[in-house]
Amino acid sequence: MFSKNYRKNKHFSETGFRYRGIESSRIEHLTDAVFAFAITLLVIASEVPRSYVELQASMYNFIGFIACSLLLLGLWSNHSNFFLNYGMQDRKTKILNFIFLFVLLFYIYPLKYLFSHLSNLVWVNVIGEKGLKNEAFVIAYNKAVEAQLSVANWKDLMLRFGLGLLLIYVILGIMHINALLKKEELELNEQEIYETKSHIYNYLFLCVVCTASMIVVLITGGNGSGISGLVYLLIPVTLPLLKKLLYKNIRLKFPNSFGRNPNSFESESIKENSYELLIHVSAELEKERKLKEQLQKDFKEIKKQDDLVVEENNLQKQEDSITANLRKEEQETPYLGVTSEPKKNKEE
Repeated sequence: MFSKNYRKNKHFSETGFRYRGIESSRIEHLTDAVFAFAITLLVIASEVPRSYVELQASMYNFIGFIACSLLLLGLWSNHSNFFLNYGMQDRKTKILNFIFLFVLLFYIYPLKYLFSHLSNLVWVNVIGEKGLKNEAFVIAYNKAVEAQLSVANWKDLMLRFGLGLLLIYVILGIMHINALLKKEELELNEQEIYETKSHIYNYLFLCVVCTASMIVVLITGGNGSGISGLVYLLIPVTLPLLKKLLYKNIRLKFPNSFGRNPNSFESESIKENSYELLIHVSAELEKERKLKEQLQKDFKEIKKQDDLVVEENNLQKQEDSITANLRKEEQETPYLGVTSEPKKNKEE
């Protein structure tokens, strides 16, 4: 069942966006490797527990690890969808992708530190209020105390986090703008142009959220870091609503879109294969026609040469025949005794 659905949808998205990057490129392979390395940094940056108590204490950071991983996987999904939809390999896309990877690697440590610290604080406060204190709680509490951030530290940390996320969303947005500018080269139809513009507006919204969070920190200082963090909750709440709105608008504006009729995936694939087959057959027929013309031309040349040879042979035969007849007539003619001396004059 899964393979059947995959074969239906492998050329189109759920809404009918034609995939132009089905074959993975070296840029995507490099990006996948960097994302894998970034997730690895989330793990190896932590110290290996030397006892069971330290292992229990390390679990206090588990929520932070999940949050970091989900954020990175979300960014990876957005990046993957872009190359799957457009399959662009131009110079500008490569430069933007390299900047994206550089920002991602620089962003990973502030990301891990922020979420690990928040996760540790949450668990310490929750377990401390319920009185479930043990040796692991003491270790986690001591780490929280050692990492106690000042107001200025919170301000700087939230600004670093917001700036890194803002740059990532700006780069992804510019990549979609570049795809929109090359709509003729990519042969984007009206629905695909509409979806591309919707993606650009979504990234604009994400940039506005990041900017708003940083503005809150700049205005209120580190004391408003909690409010600054709550601003980011607009992202998981609003994005699903924007996605549903996009699907709804596509159904209204493009009633014949592929996403509306699941069977159209298969029919469109059949049409595409038929078109490719027609092009192939036409090319083969054209080759056969040219070959036939060449053979006819060669045949005419050969026939012309044969005719010339036959004509030369006939002329040679006629010449030989005439020569033979002349010789025969000379042999058959009698000797009349005619001399070349002139007759003497009778008077002489």
